[in-house]
Amino acid sequence: MAENVEAMKLEPKDPTDWLAEQAKDYREFWDLLWAGSFGKWEDITLIQPMLYTDEKPPQDVYPIRTLQVFSVKVAAITEELGWPLHVFGIVAARDSLDHNRNIIFGRQRDNCQTIDSENRYLTLTGPTRAVVVVDPVFFEVDLRVKGRTESEDRALSYLVVNCRESGCRESYMFKRVETSKLSTVELTLGDMAESVEATISVRVVDGEWPEGFGGLISARTASISDIEIKLLAFDKLPVAADGTIQLSRRVLSVEADGMLRVSVMANGLEDQTVEGDSKAFKAREASRSTRMLQVRSCKLEVTIAWSLVPAMV
Repeated sequence: MAENVEAMKLEPKDPTDWLAEQAKDYREFWDLLWAGSFGKWEDITLIQPMLYTDEKPPQDVYPIRTLQVFSVKVAAITEELGWPLHVFGIVAARDSLDHNRNIIFGRQRDNCQTIDSENRYLTLTGPTRAVVVVDPVFFEVDLRVKGRTESEDRALSYLVVNCRESGCRESYMFKRVETSKLSTVELTLGDMAESVEATISVRVVDGEWPEGFGGLISARTASISDIEIKLLAFDKLPVAADGTIQLSRRVLSVEADGMLRVSVMANGLEDQTVEGDSKAFKAREASRSTRMLQVRSCKLEVTIAWSLVPAMV
């Protein structure tokens, strides 16, 4: 189905959206089971990345199975919607560490992302920490389409996707494709075996980004090397006074014995000029790794903060 979903157009369905009903049931189940211990449904995870980057972990913490989130795509829509769409709402993962929202995509109505038939991917900002697969992981998808007024807003997709422990010894990529009343949403994920958490930071240490160039900062693991993870796409490089670059997302999972490659590409805004650099980092269970990337006169310092991830807190 994933191969054919690109050109797919959905036929109008029965008004009853059973995936939305299933999502409502899950919320009732969550309130019954977890609200007393973990707070409100809307609460965002307070567990931070880099828990054991600088601190010694407990003896029962070791490389663990996690989920990599490669992309979230609105793969198809019904005729009654039509492109482009101004999308807002939430995509979040809930794992057994605290059952709260680990935000993957989150936008308010006044800050929609516009997608069209040529670019259907949501710009992801998470996860904010590694997603642990001990018990099932639930992806909450609650996306809406902005209308001319709030009363004309439409529910694009309201569903819950669960992912369970696979038991595989090797990491692999997989897709979950879910069709609801008005759309098909495609999640591209990675089952990362015996993995650690990598938190990426980038800063300009010398020179300036070349004039007239946009760019892309991305990463990929050696085990699933054919899929890149976009950390930041830009027309103008967003640099703070201290040189720090504000990445859209920065937390990935890497096998404990694997490699992570970070790349930067510069693309001419007025021509097809492309320049770039990349470096590979060997995964570690703690501490930090630093390497330099360079595009023309612009030198970028890439730092990876490595950490084990707990199975419970």
